[in-house]
Amino acid sequence: MMTGHQTGLLGELLAAEYLSRQGLRILKTRFRTVHGEIDIIARDRDVLCFIEVKYRPEGRLGSGLDSITRDKRIKLKNAVRVYLSAKPARYRIGCLEITRAGVLYFPDILHEN
Repeated sequence: MMTGHQTGLLGELLAAEYLSRQGLRILKTRFRTVHGEIDIIARDRDVLCFIEVKYRPEGRLGSGLDSITRDKRIKLKNAVRVYLSAKPARYRIGCLEITRAGVLYFPDILHEN
């Protein structure tokens, strides 16, 4: 049986493979700051993509996005600011969810809803 940490790593690996197949170039995984961790940093043409991965192998499709609360979005934005402090760029923050039903990719959760 896998630990929660191992399950998370597997989810990030699967997410990176999916994003690569969609044409994104993976730049970094598990970028850590004092504000928290960014699961995947990728490039989609001229836009940096900061992606939160939700791996729910037993969950229902759509529940991962619901778990990104207002506080989590603030932490993500602060972590992104740390990354961009070295070199500003156009960016978006997304969520990729993997469940037994499939993959959902929300490329820009700050402008969703």
